[in-house]
Amino acid sequence: MHDAVIRRGRRKPLFTPGEATRSVDYGPRVVERLIPHRQPFLLIDGIDALDSDQRAVRGRRRVSADDPVFAGHFPGDPVYPGVLQVEMIGQLAACLLQLLALGDRAPHEWTSLPPVRLVKVHHAAFLGAVVPGDDAEIVAVALDDSDYVVTCAGQILVGGEVRAIAVFELYLGAT
Repeated sequence: MHDAVIRRGRRKPLFTPGEATRSVDYGPRVVERLIPHRQPFLLIDGIDALDSDQRAVRGRRRVSADDPVFAGHFPGDPVYPGVLQVEMIGQLAACLLQLLALGDRAPHEWTSLPPVRLVKVHHAAFLGAVVPGDDAEIVAVALDDSDYVVTCAGQILVGGEVRAIAVFELYLGAT
């Protein structure tokens, strides 16, 4: 379906900042206004770049060694679970859809936002481990729109190296 995006995304970032990229500094409180997730399941620390022309966003997460998931995944060789990596990318993609719909409005101007939900994962690949202490860069790009869903692709990069890629559909409801 999106084979070219997957092939390219396994090797290099899907989003490269361009002329239309704007720097933003959206921390957890702003992210919580965009999506319904809360601690301990809010998996994005912040958003630092948005490009409406590329329909792309970049966020970040510091993978804490204190995260309780590492106690069981895996003792002595901790690895951040792939399902949570997909969730991390999905949360950022949900933020992207909200931000694109909001246009240039500042956070203090945001009112009622539509519900957004991940509805289908088409592809997920884990190309390298995400481990305690990693500073993960997360990117999400909107690929296709239909009447009901938006297909997005996203990645997790650590030190510029692609560690995970996913392609999925999100539903963005009406306000």
